[in-house]
Amino acid sequence: MRTRTTLTAAIVVLLALAGCSSDSEPDTAACKTAMAKQLGQAMADGDEAVEGDRPTECDGVDDETLQRIAGELTGDQIGRTVDDSLDDTTGQPSAECRAWIETELQGSGDIDAASGADVCGGLTDEQLDQAIEDVTNDLTNEGATPAP
Repeated sequence: MRTRTTLTAAIVVLLALAGCSSDSEPDTAACKTAMAKQLGQAMADGDEAVEGDRPTECDGVDDETLQRIAGELTGDQIGRTVDDSLDDTTGQPSAECRAWIETELQGSGDIDAASGADVCGGLTDEQLDQAIEDVTNDLTNEGATPAP
């Protein structure tokens, strides 16, 4: 769930920028670029992200446009986050997700979904169930035995 918390913090940072405006000619492309940079920094900072100032590139951009840009940026980020959790070529869980499932199965044999949310967070319940089944079958076929 760290991704969800991090993204929420980043959204708060972006939406906080909508409180000010200026009378200069707005450059929405430059504003969006600056906001994207701030979003990237907020994502990198995670739970330590702090509310940023409105980028000077956004001077003169109205609040409705800022909110639209913030929505576009966060929508794009959510899409990338989900895509990153899946293997781009097969729609299967990422290698990191499969490794986590294997470790869980060979350890206690129980899958603690909360601890795997960062690794497999983009998967639906059905996709995660299928991934667990696939890894279990792979381990069995390789002669390894998942923990009881």
